[in-house]
Amino acid sequence: MVTQVDCLVSGGLLVTGKGVERADIAIKDGIIIEISQEIKEVQASRTIDAHNKYVLPGAIDAHCHPVYADKMDTMSLCAAYGGITTLIPFIGNNKAWGYSGRTDDVVKRFIEDSLRDSLLDFAVHGIFTVADCDTVQSSVPALIKMGVTSFKMYMAYSRRGMQIPDETIVTVMDLAAKDGGITMVHAETGCCIDYLIDMFIAEGKVQPQYFLPSQPSLLEMEAVTRVATFSAVTGCPLYPVHLSAKETPAVLNYFKELDKAPLFGETCPHYLTLTNDLVLEQGNLAKCGPPLRESEDNKAMWEAVANGLISTVASDSCNLSSAMKKTGGMTSQVPTADKEYEETFNIFEGSFGLNTIEFMVPVVWSRGVNTGLITLPRLVQVLCENPAKIFGLYPQKGALAVGSDADVVIWDPSKQHTISRPHGNGDFTSFEGFELLGMPVLVMQRGNSIIEDGQVVGKPGKARFLRSDPNVSAYAQKGYKVI
Repeated sequence: MVTQVDCLVSGGLLVTGKGVERADIAIKDGIIIEISQEIKEVQASRTIDAHNKYVLPGAIDAHCHPVYADKMDTMSLCAAYGGITTLIPFIGNNKAWGYSGRTDDVVKRFIEDSLRDSLLDFAVHGIFTVADCDTVQSSVPALIKMGVTSFKMYMAYSRRGMQIPDETIVTVMDLAAKDGGITMVHAETGCCIDYLIDMFIAEGKVQPQYFLPSQPSLLEMEAVTRVATFSAVTGCPLYPVHLSAKETPAVLNYFKELDKAPLFGETCPHYLTLTNDLVLEQGNLAKCGPPLRESEDNKAMWEAVANGLISTVASDSCNLSSAMKKTGGMTSQVPTADKEYEETFNIFEGSFGLNTIEFMVPVVWSRGVNTGLITLPRLVQVLCENPAKIFGLYPQKGALAVGSDADVVIWDPSKQHTISRPHGNGDFTSFEGFELLGMPVLVMQRGNSIIEDGQVVGKPGKARFLRSDPNVSAYAQKGYKVI
């Protein structure tokens, strides 16, 4: 009997976290209904020839901030061009981000806006800042009821109204652990950063070369140790975001072996490939938090990705314009050696954030897979499968499996590309000039083309909000092991 299907992806090399094999994929009503070495008994409305190409699950960017130059409309466009089909942005109560009010109310408004504007399906992480300290007792269960089970808090940036007291972090962890949530933490020791910045400013040391010394790797190591201790005490799963320092994997290893609570590390493409040299060259345009570090830190992050201490790679993309990067900066009068004064840009007053989302997957492919630092199945684990498992979206998302959403990326390993300006309003990227080998040539969401042959063919208004499964710690029982 011949089965009618919407699409047949034929002849490609199918990549999963377990390996690579030649297989066909049949898609009907947005779902994968069959995977086999050769599918014959179907009649397809469309057949895609994937010979000499890889077929990957659509990537999941579990860390992005669509609240600056690019909102969900243009950020989802950038993401799709890079082979990403699911976004999990951070949304919280902050007027500077375009939303204010209780975090659960803010998230409701964001979901409504994004269902209208986004090209891609999305889940949501809630952010708690100082303004939320008095409402977390009710906001955490309200968000979990909405399908938002992950909550980010900052251990730094007190002067930006973002640093959460330790006792509030523990409170959120306790609440989340009871209802199957997970906490995500920006782990840097804020009081020490403030002390060092004040010291450098008082000494007139406000040039780019003083940014990295103001936020040394020791402060990431201390904060990860502290928050992982909170996690072990409360039993709450922990996901420290954007890890960057060579000292941090040893901390992750210690707490993973302690095995008191699930622990998942995240790093970003810029901490795998960029160094402080870019800050010295570009100043505030390359400023991010944690800061870009040194080549030995890059090496340690790649090793942690390869050996499983780091579970995911995510973009932490802010998608600011170059004008926005300058808006936070000011000129300060600082003394020179001869006691005269000159106008100098103050690196400590400039805006944080890089534009990385569009080129995340191609950069990890070219700089990681092509160089042998990680395998192709490992790329699929850290960019597709693991984020879906950690945030309760698996196997609907992040997988090429029967019953999964047909979020499919056709990848040409021979396609060359030189990185230049991204497609959105964020008019620069820190990967400018990178030479890539291997690029997506077709990106599908639920069986519908979004990007094809370099052109956007999808339209906003078809995105779906993805409710996270409120039981992160049950993945091992379900067989969804995060590696």
